[in-house]
Amino acid sequence: MFNPLALFTPPVLTAFLNQGYTLFVRQSYLPGIEPGDQVTREAFLITPYKDIGEANQHFQHIRFDKRKYIYQAHRPEEMDKLFIAAGQPPGYKVFTAMLKGKTWEPGGEVAEKLRRYMQIHTNWRPNSTVDAELYTHYGELIIALRYGQEEIQVPLYQLISG
Repeated sequence: MFNPLALFTPPVLTAFLNQGYTLFVRQSYLPGIEPGDQVTREAFLITPYKDIGEANQHFQHIRFDKRKYIYQAHRPEEMDKLFIAAGQPPGYKVFTAMLKGKTWEPGGEVAEKLRRYMQIHTNWRPNSTVDAELYTHYGELIIALRYGQEEIQVPLYQLISG
């Protein structure tokens, strides 16, 4: 399964705190478990927020996720739990809403599926330059495709499954 997100680690958590992030939304993250992985019981995604309104919108968006939670930095017991999660406890993988690398370029199977998607769903010429950007929105991976003045946004799962 394609997973471009970085692991949530103590240095990443510390950097978020130093940048003023005080709220952290946790949710289930199925792409975090590799096919055939017999060790990982669950994978989570943690998204940092500075604004309670944005954190609550994310929380409402994932309202049916039984593993959702909002950690608040002003609560020491919750900070302890966040640092435990950042330590990647056995049986769990915890990711953050941050790409592994500074830039992302679609390659391999994803690039082929992008080409196929554009052929089916757009009238864009296949030999022209299309800019692709990957980002997260409420824990969902989204690919923004730009062709001239046009832009479409496609959930990654829709692109990979179709």
